[in-house]
Formats: sequence, structure tokens, C-alpha cells
Amino acid sequence: MELVAHLRLSKQALIDLVFFCGVPIVLAMLSAVLGPYTAIMGGAGATVYVLSLAIVPWWLTGLVTQLVSKTAGRRLPLWLIAAIGAIAAGPFVSLYVYGVNSIVADIWPALNALLSVTFSTGHIKSAALSEGRAIVLWIAFVVIFHETLGWVRFAPPSKEASREERFQLSGAEWTAEDDTLLRSLIGSGKPPRAIALEMKRTVGGIRARTAKLGLRNNRLGDTSVD
Repeated sequence: MELVAHLRLSKQALIDLVFFCGVPIVLAMLSAVLGPYTAIMGGAGATVYVLSLAIVPWWLTGLVTQLVSKTAGRRLPLWLIAAIGAIAAGPFVSLYVYGVNSIVADIWPALNALLSVTFSTGHIKSAALSEGRAIVLWIAFVVIFHETLGWVRFAPPSKEASREERFQLSGAEWTAEDDTLLRSLIGSGKPPRAIALEMKRTVGGIRARTAKLGLRNNRLGDTSVD
């Protein structure tokens, strides 16, 4: 059971790595290849520039979205959590991008030809368009990763889930190995809550399985684990 829980955790960690590192790197490389930056900055300069504008804003948006998920996740669907996170992160991302562009423009003055004058009509339109694309892209990737890979990073818990149930392996079936572990833990005299936490299930789930197997709790001397 511990191995199953570890594998599930490892899978989520791997998806985290792909989402927070792989996705922005791929997007940055596409921007470097398709955009005019290589001609102005050279290959190395363009790579550093597009990576800085892809990875850090992606992480900032992830951090804000995580805060949204923790504070209001139960009441909102995943797509709305992602949308609010992306919109709320907008000012921080814009400030960061402005700082990066200011530094880079001093190194490669030719880049100024691609950048609109700050607070000009062109700049505002360009920023709004870029922000809109970023929000749509963020929502799409969050939802796709959740639906296709079972990613749970920003996913809200079910409304009926209790604090204990958040430790439960969602939809996990009881296997022969699980039953063997349950018998061993009950036989060792562990308290019900410790058994539930170790097996990543609810106390109620442990109680039901114990009764179904006809086990006796060695600690309490009856067939329940409470």
C-alpha cells in the first residue's frame, strides 16, 4: 500500500515537473524559432530572453493559482480557478516582463523597435492581447493536464470530502495486499486514525473494510476500529 501511495505521489511529481518546466520551455523554444529575436540577439541571447519571459511568469501564475485553489477551490470549477489565477497573476507578470524588457533593451537596442512605447495605445493593445492569449493558454493546459493525466495540483476537492478524506486515495480499490496490510496493522494494535493515515484512507473506510473481512480489532476487542 505504501508503494502504491509512493507511485501515485511520484506520478504527480512527474506531472508537476512536465507542467512547470517542460511546457514553458517548449513554448519558449517555439517563440525563439518563430519570432524575430534570434536575428536581433543571436541564438544564445534569444534563448535566454524567451526562457526568462516564459518560465518565471508561468511559475508566478502557478503560485497565484495555487493560492486561489486553496482559498476558494471547493466552490469553483477547475477552469475558473485557473482563470482567476491567471488574471490575478497578471499585474505581477506584467511588472516582471517590463523589468526584463528594460534590461534587455539596454543590451540590444534594436529590440526597442519591437516593443511599443510604455502606456501608449499600441502598448496597451499589445499587452491586453498578450494577456488574453496567456490566460486562455494557461486554462487550456491546466484543464488538459487534469483531464488526460489525472493531475490534481489545482483541482478542487469534492464538496463532500472531509479533512480525513483528503488523505484517501481517490477511487482506490481494496487489493489483497491492502487486506494483508490492514490485518497486520490491526494485529499490531495501532489506533484507527493511525491505520487510516498510513493506508491513506478514511477511518470510515477502514471501519467498513474491517467489518467486511470479519476482523477483530486486537486493541478494542470488537469488530470496529473505533
